[in-house]
Amino acid sequence: MPNNQFHTAISTHRFNRYLIACNNNRNKAELLYRTNIRLSQELYAIIGLFEVILRNSIDRHYTQIKGEFWLEDAVEPGGFLDGFGCEDSFHNVQEAIFRLQNKYTHDGLIAQHTFGFWVYLFAPKQYAAAGNTLLNAFVNRPYGTKQKDILQNLIRINETRNRVAHYEPICFDHKEISTQKIRKRYRLVIEMLRWLGCDHRKILYRLDRVENTIALIEDIKKYKNGWPVQVRYFFSRINFK
Repeated sequence: MPNNQFHTAISTHRFNRYLIACNNNRNKAELLYRTNIRLSQELYAIIGLFEVILRNSIDRHYTQIKGEFWLEDAVEPGGFLDGFGCEDSFHNVQEAIFRLQNKYTHDGLIAQHTFGFWVYLFAPKQYAAAGNTLLNAFVNRPYGTKQKDILQNLIRINETRNRVAHYEPICFDHKEISTQKIRKRYRLVIEMLRWLGCDHRKILYRLDRVENTIALIEDIKKYKNGWPVQVRYFFSRINFK
């Protein structure tokens, strides 16, 4: 099948989910698909910045209590990752050191690891092996917050990050157009930034357009016979044809 139509270029199977949600209105389905891409871009930028802040916060915390080369020391014999239950983290660090070889620096090693690696430093085995202190990286966490609360929140954010990174739609609840879940995940990122001691308004200044894009999807869901002025204006400005 030639790629001369939008729905065939991205695959009919993939497009059909949008088409069904839009009651077979092809124009509306295309608009929803493109807006979903835009929302994914906006959210990925926010989560990406959160990931950098998280890993730097963890690095600062362990540097203060374990020394500058805490991560390298963690995979030495007897290091805190050299034990039962920490095998995946242990091998991830060793492999990262091997990849860097003569380009190795501590900052380079920190940058090598995925979001998932930092998330699972809050898993029970890794958390306990390192001394049960990492909760303190979240300097503004609410009273009574536990390690498992942080872990569960980070897992939710990582799941959303991976969904976006694999180009999966984030504008549905089953077969219906819905932004409820993705709005909750976005607000969770904002909350976790606050727990890390960040003023999210300053951190995300001129970067955060997630709520605006969510509102556009809600407009697309609501209007069946023509688009509201703000939607037409928005898409003319960003040149979505």
